[in-house]
Amino acid sequence: MMKDEKKISEQGLSKEGATRRRLFGQSGGLVASFAIGSVLTGQAIAASPSTAAVSSPDTQTLNQFLKVSRLLTGHQTIDTTLGQRLWEAFHQHSEQFASQYAALSQWIDDHHPVDVEALDQQLQGQPLHNVMMNIIRGWYLGVVDNSHHAQVLSYQNALMYQVPRDGMVIPTYAHNGPDYWTAEPPPVDRLLTF
Repeated sequence: MMKDEKKISEQGLSKEGATRRRLFGQSGGLVASFAIGSVLTGQAIAASPSTAAVSSPDTQTLNQFLKVSRLLTGHQTIDTTLGQRLWEAFHQHSEQFASQYAALSQWIDDHHPVDVEALDQQLQGQPLHNVMMNIIRGWYLGVVDNSHHAQVLSYQNALMYQVPRDGMVIPTYAHNGPDYWTAEPPPVDRLLTF
């Protein structure tokens, strides 16, 4: 009975209408095949070893990374969760990060720089300087990659927003609620502690 209904409906259509109907049917099939193909491709990419998730650092490694990060950023209170995310992202971004970081950490342990400025002067022109700057950039910007498709690991907790946090809100569409600009700014003579 369906064949009869199909013939009757196609007989009532003009030649252009029947052609249009077949085109829509074929287009729908094509879109469905692309959708299924992209799902299967995404599953294959997710299962590939090159994009496999990096394992989380053990407690000792993470604590050492946080210790080095405190020296490099000048902030004594830093987010442990962000530290773990950065560690994993650095490893995913560069296969050499583990050895480069180990060399930087060992250099810091051997030379005991007083602060990051002293360390910066001592490492000028050395490959370890780039590793140091990448770690600092990761903490301050919340990303480890400079590309247009960089994964944002932290926005609100990125260190670039911590320094002026007492007087400036983090850039967003909702700045501290209604009439936030009417509040008195914090006094200038109050120094921040990190």
